[in-house]
Amino acid sequence: MNPRLSQLIGFILLIICVAMSYIVYQATIQVGGDIGTLITSGIIAWGILGLPELAIGLWLIVKGTRDARVGDISGRLIPLVQKEGRIGVAEAAKALDVGSSDVADAAEKLARRRLPLVYLDRGKNEIVSPSAVSLEESLLHLLHAQRRMTFDQISNVANATDNQIVEALENLSSKGKFRGTIDKNSRVVYTSEAVEQLPKAVTTCPNCGGKLPNPILPGEEENCPYCGHFIVNRLER
Repeated sequence: MNPRLSQLIGFILLIICVAMSYIVYQATIQVGGDIGTLITSGIIAWGILGLPELAIGLWLIVKGTRDARVGDISGRLIPLVQKEGRIGVAEAAKALDVGSSDVADAAEKLARRRLPLVYLDRGKNEIVSPSAVSLEESLLHLLHAQRRMTFDQISNVANATDNQIVEALENLSSKGKFRGTIDKNSRVVYTSEAVEQLPKAVTTCPNCGGKLPNPILPGEEENCPYCGHFIVNRLER
Protein backbone atom coordinates (compact mmCIF):
# COMPACT_ATOMS: atom_id res chain seq x y z
CA MET A 1 0.00 0.00 0.00
CA ASN A 2 1.16 3.51 -0.78
CA PRO A 3 2.62 5.05 2.42
CA ARG A 4 0.59 8.27 2.07
CA LEU A 5 -2.60 6.30 1.50
CA SER A 6 -1.82 4.19 4.55
CA GLN A 7 -1.42 7.34 6.65
CA LEU A 8 -4.65 8.82 5.27
CA ILE A 9 -6.67 5.70 6.06
CA GLY A 10 -5.10 5.65 9.53
CA PHE A 11 -6.20 9.24 10.23
CA ILE A 12 -9.71 8.48 8.93
CA LEU A 13 -9.94 5.50 11.30
CA LEU A 14 -8.85 7.70 14.21
CA ILE A 15 -11.62 10.16 13.36
CA ILE A 16 -14.10 7.27 13.25
CA CYS A 17 -12.76 6.13 16.62
CA VAL A 18 -13.43 9.58 18.11
CA ALA A 19 -16.93 9.58 16.64
CA MET A 20 -17.65 6.10 18.02
CA SER A 21 -16.32 7.14 21.42
CA TYR A 22 -18.75 10.07 21.49
CA ILE A 23 -21.65 7.83 20.42
CA VAL A 24 -20.79 5.29 23.13
CA TYR A 25 -20.58 8.06 25.72
CA GLN A 26 -23.97 9.50 24.78
CA ALA A 27 -25.62 6.08 24.67
CA THR A 28 -24.16 5.09 28.03
CA ILE A 29 -25.36 8.29 29.69
CA GLN A 30 -28.87 7.84 28.33
CA VAL A 31 -29.10 4.27 29.60
CA GLY A 32 -28.38 5.42 33.13
CA GLY A 33 -27.73 3.26 36.20
CA ASP A 34 -25.08 3.24 38.90
CA ILE A 35 -21.60 4.49 38.13
CA GLY A 36 -20.00 1.03 38.10
CA THR A 37 -22.48 -0.28 35.55
CA LEU A 38 -22.06 2.82 33.39
CA ILE A 39 -18.28 2.50 33.33
CA THR A 40 -18.35 -1.24 32.64
CA SER A 41 -20.95 -1.03 29.86
CA GLY A 42 -19.18 1.99 28.38
CA ILE A 43 -15.80 0.23 28.28
CA ILE A 44 -17.30 -2.89 26.72
CA ALA A 45 -19.18 -0.89 24.08
CA TRP A 46 -16.11 1.23 23.29
CA GLY A 47 -13.94 -1.89 23.06
CA ILE A 48 -16.29 -3.24 20.40
CA LEU A 49 -16.97 -0.04 18.46
CA GLY A 50 -13.95 2.22 19.03
CA LEU A 51 -10.89 0.17 19.97
CA PRO A 52 -10.43 -1.64 16.60
CA GLU A 53 -10.41 1.67 14.71
CA LEU A 54 -7.91 3.11 17.20
CA ALA A 55 -5.54 0.13 17.00
CA ILE A 56 -5.67 -0.26 13.21
CA GLY A 57 -5.51 3.50 12.64
CA LEU A 58 -2.39 3.94 14.78
CA TRP A 59 -0.76 0.91 13.13
CA LEU A 60 -1.42 2.28 9.64
CA ILE A 61 -0.09 5.72 10.56
CA VAL A 62 3.12 4.27 12.06
CA LYS A 63 3.58 1.87 9.13
CA GLY A 64 2.88 4.57 6.54
CA THR A 65 5.28 6.99 8.22
CA ARG A 66 8.04 4.37 8.33
CA ASP A 67 7.43 3.24 4.74
CA ALA A 68 7.56 6.86 3.56
CA ARG A 69 10.85 7.38 5.40
CA VAL A 70 12.31 4.16 3.98
CA GLY A 71 11.13 5.14 0.49
CA ASP A 72 12.92 8.46 0.79
CA ILE A 73 16.09 6.68 1.91
CA SER A 74 15.84 4.28 -1.05
CA GLY A 75 16.03 7.11 -3.56
CA ARG A 76 19.27 8.37 -2.01
CA LEU A 77 20.74 4.95 -1.29
CA ILE A 78 20.84 3.68 -4.88
CA PRO A 79 23.29 6.28 -6.28
CA LEU A 80 25.45 5.99 -3.15
CA VAL A 81 25.81 2.21 -3.48
CA GLN A 82 26.30 2.32 -7.24
CA LYS A 83 29.09 4.84 -6.77
CA GLU A 84 30.86 2.78 -4.08
CA GLY A 85 30.08 -0.69 -5.45
CA ARG A 86 29.53 -1.97 -1.92
CA ILE A 87 29.27 -0.09 1.36
CA GLY A 88 28.74 -1.04 5.00
CA VAL A 89 25.28 -0.45 6.47
CA ALA A 90 26.67 1.77 9.23
CA GLU A 91 28.74 3.75 6.74
CA ALA A 92 25.74 4.24 4.46
CA ALA A 93 23.59 5.32 7.39
CA LYS A 94 26.20 7.88 8.39
CA ALA A 95 26.48 9.20 4.82
CA LEU A 96 22.68 9.58 4.56
CA ASP A 97 22.28 10.78 8.17
CA VAL A 98 19.66 8.15 9.01
CA GLY A 99 19.39 5.08 11.23
CA SER A 100 21.14 1.82 10.33
CA SER A 101 17.90 -0.19 10.64
CA ASP A 102 16.16 2.15 8.18
CA VAL A 103 19.02 1.76 5.68
CA ALA A 104 18.88 -2.04 6.02
CA ASP A 105 15.10 -2.03 5.51
CA ALA A 106 15.47 0.19 2.44
CA ALA A 107 18.09 -2.15 0.96
CA GLU A 108 15.88 -5.20 1.52
CA LYS A 109 12.92 -3.49 -0.14
CA LEU A 110 15.10 -2.47 -3.09
CA ALA A 111 16.31 -6.07 -3.46
CA ARG A 112 12.68 -7.21 -3.88
CA ARG A 113 11.88 -4.72 -6.65
CA ARG A 114 11.35 -5.95 -10.19
CA LEU A 115 14.69 -4.34 -11.07
CA PRO A 116 16.88 -4.86 -7.97
CA LEU A 117 19.67 -2.32 -8.28
CA VAL A 118 21.11 -3.06 -4.82
CA TYR A 119 20.82 -5.82 -2.24
CA LEU A 120 21.68 -6.37 1.42
CA ASP A 121 24.46 -8.82 2.25
CA ARG A 122 23.54 -9.63 5.85
CA GLY A 123 26.56 -11.88 6.33
CA LYS A 124 28.94 -8.97 5.77
CA ASN A 125 26.43 -6.28 6.82
CA GLU A 126 26.98 -4.49 3.52
CA ILE A 127 24.78 -3.06 0.79
CA VAL A 128 25.97 -4.16 -2.64
CA SER A 129 25.48 -3.18 -6.27
CA PRO A 130 25.03 -6.43 -8.31
CA SER A 131 27.18 -5.12 -11.14
CA ALA A 132 30.12 -4.52 -8.77
CA VAL A 133 30.61 -8.13 -7.68
CA SER A 134 30.79 -11.56 -9.33
CA LEU A 135 27.71 -12.91 -11.06
CA GLU A 136 27.57 -15.91 -8.73
CA GLU A 137 27.63 -13.72 -5.63
CA SER A 138 24.90 -11.48 -7.06
CA LEU A 139 22.69 -14.42 -7.98
CA LEU A 140 22.93 -15.96 -4.52
CA HIS A 141 21.63 -12.83 -2.82
CA LEU A 142 19.20 -11.64 -5.48
CA LEU A 143 17.48 -15.01 -5.85
CA HIS A 144 17.18 -15.25 -2.07
CA ALA A 145 15.32 -11.93 -2.07
CA GLN A 146 13.37 -12.36 -5.32
CA ARG A 147 12.72 -16.15 -5.28
CA ARG A 148 12.45 -16.05 -9.08
CA MET A 149 14.00 -13.80 -11.71
CA THR A 150 13.91 -13.57 -15.49
CA PHE A 151 17.12 -13.66 -17.48
CA ASP A 152 16.37 -10.08 -18.57
CA GLN A 153 16.17 -8.90 -14.94
CA ILE A 154 19.48 -10.54 -14.13
CA SER A 155 21.08 -9.18 -17.30
CA ASN A 156 19.90 -5.64 -16.57
CA VAL A 157 21.37 -5.53 -13.06
CA ALA A 158 24.44 -7.74 -13.48
CA ASN A 159 25.41 -7.13 -17.14
CA ALA A 160 25.41 -10.84 -17.97
CA THR A 161 24.48 -12.87 -21.04
CA ASP A 162 22.14 -15.88 -20.99
CA ASN A 163 25.07 -18.29 -21.28
CA GLN A 164 26.88 -16.60 -18.39
CA ILE A 165 23.74 -16.75 -16.23
CA VAL A 166 23.20 -20.46 -16.92
CA GLU A 167 26.88 -21.25 -16.32
CA ALA A 168 26.90 -19.33 -13.02
CA LEU A 169 23.74 -21.08 -11.81
CA GLU A 170 25.09 -24.51 -12.79
CA ASN A 171 28.31 -23.75 -10.88
CA LEU A 172 26.31 -22.70 -7.83
CA SER A 173 24.17 -25.82 -8.13
CA SER A 174 27.23 -28.09 -8.31
CA LYS A 175 28.53 -26.44 -5.12
CA GLY A 176 25.16 -27.02 -3.42
CA LYS A 177 24.50 -23.28 -3.09
CA PHE A 178 21.55 -23.12 -5.48
CA ARG A 179 18.48 -25.32 -5.45
CA GLY A 180 15.86 -24.52 -8.00
CA THR A 181 14.86 -24.69 -11.63
CA ILE A 182 16.30 -22.97 -14.70
CA ASP A 183 13.59 -22.70 -17.35
CA LYS A 184 15.63 -21.96 -20.46
CA ASN A 185 12.54 -21.78 -22.67
CA SER A 186 10.76 -19.05 -20.71
CA ARG A 187 14.13 -17.67 -19.53
CA VAL A 188 13.14 -17.66 -15.85
CA VAL A 189 15.05 -18.90 -12.80
CA TYR A 190 13.04 -20.27 -9.89
CA THR A 191 14.38 -21.08 -6.44
CA SER A 192 13.04 -24.25 -4.78
CA GLU A 193 10.90 -22.01 -2.56
CA ALA A 194 9.34 -20.34 -5.60
CA VAL A 195 8.61 -23.71 -7.22
CA GLU A 196 6.80 -24.84 -4.07
CA GLN A 197 4.76 -21.63 -3.96
CA LEU A 198 3.79 -21.48 -7.65
CA PRO A 199 0.50 -23.39 -7.08
CA LYS A 200 -0.52 -20.62 -4.62
CA ALA A 201 0.48 -17.77 -6.97
CA VAL A 202 -2.07 -15.25 -8.26
CA THR A 203 -2.13 -15.58 -12.04
CA THR A 204 -5.15 -13.42 -12.99
CA CYS A 205 -6.22 -10.00 -11.77
CA PRO A 206 -9.14 -10.36 -9.31
CA ASN A 207 -10.50 -7.03 -10.53
CA CYS A 208 -10.45 -7.26 -14.35
CA GLY A 209 -9.64 -10.94 -14.88
CA GLY A 210 -6.60 -10.20 -17.04
CA LYS A 211 -3.84 -12.85 -17.16
CA LEU A 212 -0.81 -11.49 -15.33
CA PRO A 213 2.54 -11.58 -17.19
CA ASN A 214 4.27 -12.67 -13.96
CA PRO A 215 2.50 -14.82 -11.34
CA ILE A 216 2.39 -13.06 -7.96
CA LEU A 217 3.85 -15.39 -5.34
CA PRO A 218 2.67 -15.43 -1.70
CA GLY A 219 4.08 -12.41 0.09
CA GLU A 220 4.31 -10.33 -3.11
CA GLU A 221 2.25 -7.35 -4.22
CA GLU A 222 1.96 -5.69 -7.60
CA ASN A 223 -0.27 -3.43 -9.69
CA CYS A 224 -2.25 -5.05 -12.51
CA PRO A 225 -0.72 -3.91 -15.83
CA TYR A 226 -4.20 -3.67 -17.40
CA CYS A 227 -6.44 -1.93 -14.84
CA GLY A 228 -3.92 -0.72 -12.25
CA HIS A 229 -5.61 -2.69 -9.43
CA PHE A 230 -3.27 -3.25 -6.45
CA ILE A 231 -2.95 -7.02 -6.00
CA VAL A 232 -1.65 -8.53 -2.78
CA ASN A 233 -0.98 -12.24 -2.40
CA ARG A 234 -0.85 -12.63 1.36
CA LEU A 235 1.32 -15.21 3.06
CA GLU A 236 -0.61 -17.97 4.82
CA ARG A 237 -0.05 -18.06 8.54
